[in-house]
Formats: sequence, structure tokens, C-alpha cells
Amino acid sequence: MSPRCPRSSLLPVALLAAACTLAARWVAVAFVPAPETSALLRGAPAVAGATAAAGVPLAAHAADELLAYNMAGEWTSTFIEGYFILTLGYTAVAFFSYLVLTKLKII
Repeated sequence: MSPRCPRSSLLPVALLAAACTLAARWVAVAFVPAPETSALLRGAPAVAGATAAAGVPLAAHAADELLAYNMAGEWTSTFIEGYFILTLGYTAVAFFSYLVLTKLKII
């Protein structure tokens, strides 16, 4: 049995290096720097601040009402009704599907 020549492993190593180089170039395209802000947008923070200041009186009169959150874990009548309606509905669909498939002799 002859020993393997070190030259025979050169091709796979070269192919692996080429694949890694191509993958690194492909991934490098995904990471680009953020675009530079132009001089035309210098007044944007001032406009945003003026808009926020103008909206303060409107926010002071906003309704602060407590909404009933139905999914907080307590048992409500809506939860119980929904449970039975969905369970019975899905059972009926499954039963009638089975009935149709047995009458058609598919199963």
C-alpha cells in the first residue's frame, strides 16, 4: 500500500479556500454602512420637536379608559362559549368528513 501523496489533498483545500472567499465576499455585501444624511434634513429635528410640542394639549385630554383584556387567564363567559362552540364545531366537521369518506368508500 503506497502512502498518500500530499499533493492529492491540494485540490480539495484550494476548492474550500475558493468557496470560503466567495462566501465571505457574498456576506460582506449584506453589511453596508448606513447612508449619509444630507444637509436638506437639518431642520427635521426642529420640525419634529414643534409637532410634538403642538400635540401636548391634545394628549392631555386623551381618554384614559380601562379596556377588558380577554386573554389574561381568567375564565370568562366568552372564553367558555368559544371553547364549546369551537370544540363542537370541529368535532362536527370531523364526523361529517368521516361520514362522507366512508359513504364514498374512500376509507
